[in-house]
Amino acid sequence: MSHPIVKSIPCSGCLSYLIGCRTTGRALLVDPKVGQEATYAGLLAAYGLELHAVLDTHTHADHLSAGPRFVGDGVELWMSANSECARPRRDLGAGEPVQVGELAFEVLPVPGHTPDSIALFGHGLVLTGDSLFIGGLARSDFRGSDPAQLFDSVQGQLMGLAGGTLVFPGHDYGDRLFSTIAHERATNPALQHASGADYARSLDQHEGGGNTPAVDAALRTNLAASPELPESAPNAAACCAAPSGGTARSEVLDVTAEECLDELEELTRRSLWIDVREPWEFEQGHIPGTRSVPLSELGFTLGDLAREEPLTISCRSGVRSMSAARTLERLGVARAPRNLTGGILAWQERDYPIEGQPVD
Repeated sequence: MSHPIVKSIPCSGCLSYLIGCRTTGRALLVDPKVGQEATYAGLLAAYGLELHAVLDTHTHADHLSAGPRFVGDGVELWMSANSECARPRRDLGAGEPVQVGELAFEVLPVPGHTPDSIALFGHGLVLTGDSLFIGGLARSDFRGSDPAQLFDSVQGQLMGLAGGTLVFPGHDYGDRLFSTIAHERATNPALQHASGADYARSLDQHEGGGNTPAVDAALRTNLAASPELPESAPNAAACCAAPSGGTARSEVLDVTAEECLDELEELTRRSLWIDVREPWEFEQGHIPGTRSVPLSELGFTLGDLAREEPLTISCRSGVRSMSAARTLERLGVARAPRNLTGGILAWQERDYPIEGQPVD
């Protein structure tokens, strides 16, 4: 079958995911955050998906889960069987298979950040929640955290997966969309320690040190059976153990519409220009000859996108394309990729050629 829809929704370093089955139209919402409900509902409608279940990969300490706003009327909550959350739910045990339409995933226990942390593996990807991040591991200084256990969980459950497995973490603070198991094996500094005990000794922290009053308030709400949720809520904490590579120098080059116009024919002839907007945005209007590779499909096209020559990437305004460019550069897929500054909006402002009419 075709690969799943994987739409990441970033918000202040937190990442939620909409996972959709193309055949049945059923969907799973992973780690939803209060304040983003309208975004999730809009994406479900835009992709023509029907929500089947909500998965919280663990009991969140940093933000409020929006799960209660979606669960009910046939939509289940899925959490680890080890969770102490008081909400009605389906308990997921180690190795348990779960279905989303025709998509099949396996539950992998990855305790350490919290005792109830799980990952979801299948279809060439792993949703790692707060365990393995891009270039780091999750925090392990909350009550109930165990850094040695976190290290051992990631090594034992995740690092043995196929190298090409896409890694979709619960947080990223460096504007990357995903990584791969092979890349994290080779470059993640947290995983270069000899053992979990060695990793724990490298951290200047103690259990419970991260439990501020805001964190404890978030935990109480996320454990409650019927919580009263606000319309929005700030993050109570960051969930990264250490900077996860977000400050590394980027070799992404910003290029203007004027610079790209003269190269358009050559770039598109050689498939060196991709548009990462949503499929319906591309259909409404696009730069002639550009290839549609939506962000929700980007990870499944890495082999096809690998280029020695710079790849030009565009979107509506240049934001999503920059995330794509940084991700592809970090993984070594595209060398010095080029991001179209201002995106297709800047292209339109100059009355450059367009097929169709994009919506502003």
